[in-house]
Amino acid sequence: MTSIGILLLAQSTSTNGEDNGFSVPILMAAAAAAVAWLLLAALTAAVRRPPGIDPGSYTQELPPYSPAVTALLCDDFELGSETAPATLLDLAARRVVTLEEVQPGQTVCRVRASGGDEDLTPYERRVLDVVRERAIDGVVPAAALTTGVDEVSRGWQRGLAKDVIHETQAAGLSRDRWPAGLVGLLGFGVIVGIGLLVLAAIVGGDVEGQQGVRAGIAGVVTVLALLALSGVVARMRRSLAQLPTDAGVDAARRCLGFQTHLHENENFDALPPASVAIWGRHLAYATAVGAAQGCAAALPMGAEDDHHAWSRFGSRWRRVRVRYPRALPPGWGKHPAFALFLAVVWGAVGILAVSQLTRLAGAVADEPATDEILTREVLDWIGRGALLLCIPFGLAVLWALYVLVRAVPDLWLRRTVTGEVVRKRTRQQVFKAGDDPKYWYFLALDDGRRDRIRAWRVRPEIYRAHRQGETVTTTLTPNLGYVREMRTA
Repeated sequence: MTSIGILLLAQSTSTNGEDNGFSVPILMAAAAAAVAWLLLAALTAAVRRPPGIDPGSYTQELPPYSPAVTALLCDDFELGSETAPATLLDLAARRVVTLEEVQPGQTVCRVRASGGDEDLTPYERRVLDVVRERAIDGVVPAAALTTGVDEVSRGWQRGLAKDVIHETQAAGLSRDRWPAGLVGLLGFGVIVGIGLLVLAAIVGGDVEGQQGVRAGIAGVVTVLALLALSGVVARMRRSLAQLPTDAGVDAARRCLGFQTHLHENENFDALPPASVAIWGRHLAYATAVGAAQGCAAALPMGAEDDHHAWSRFGSRWRRVRVRYPRALPPGWGKHPAFALFLAVVWGAVGILAVSQLTRLAGAVADEPATDEILTREVLDWIGRGALLLCIPFGLAVLWALYVLVRAVPDLWLRRTVTGEVVRKRTRQQVFKAGDDPKYWYFLALDDGRRDRIRAWRVRPEIYRAHRQGETVTTTLTPNLGYVREMRTA
């Protein structure tokens, strides 16, 4: 619907004298616009997914790109936490720095105070600067090569990733998956939806009976679609993901063939960083593509990536992505009986609140303006406010219905999963009792069936009983993911 059409519709509604509540036609237009923009965002995300690239011929020859760029080409054009350690190993292989194992499991890095970085790329210079900042008399233990607290470390890692991406784009191998113009176009849908909601409130209209039901449904659909669209646009705006050019596809095939060679060499995974003196740049490339996890762990340049992990379950290395659900899907990780109780309580509260608020809105609409304070305009806005408050309680009812449908079968259903614990993480809860923070405990298990993993929220005793990298067998409910039992396989 065009802007002119909306204004004409608003004018016709207001001239009928129905200025209480919301304009139902405009609300329906807002719902249609919000859903259309959300579908456009989903279609855009599907169309702009990185293509599946088959590995080229098996090769032991080093690629003509740095380990950092090679890692980007091999991992769907995204960068992982191994980039910085791999870059440091590459600097050691080229004798810009020296890595020495002073004791088993203890490595030190030696570096000159200045000089020797004239031919380095910006991201190589960034890594070298960290080493120099922490070195005393030109020596720094590998364990001290961190990049600060979480926020600082994430900023440093993002700057490193931007430098690598700049080199990749300059070489004509990639382009932004989410350019600013595209993200701005999708974000404009949020402004359009909010503008239509405000216009519907300003114009007003009859929301009695069937019209009130239509207004409520259109309002809920609009708010849900706008919230989802806002989340999608915000994620696109933060993303550094890339898409390959034609030259990038050819380069990725070659690098994937080299990655196959590195992953087939099981020696790399157990080598210490000082082995770069023997293996040279091959060890740096092996670290970049996840084939030398021991080196990546021994050079902690930034926090371990929470959302990307390498798994060797199933006798082959795989890159997996991990998500830690808190609010979505609803009821995730809760005991089915407790989730059922919450669904009944919140469903009853939501239904009661919606019924009372709609009754209030109807009563206010019929109430005559008796004094200067409660004018007709004030009463109309009270009615609109009551109808707006129906939206969150309506969402609570939908949440309760969703949880109810999933919790009831989980009271008796079970499934068993065996796999490797690829991530072990805690997340602080938003709401807490008292001054002490409360935490959720997550274990992400890879069973070799999918590349995207939803971490399970477990009880503290289960969390403490298992370690990352361990192979376990888990009994859980299939819908809510409630872990009943976990034991070492």
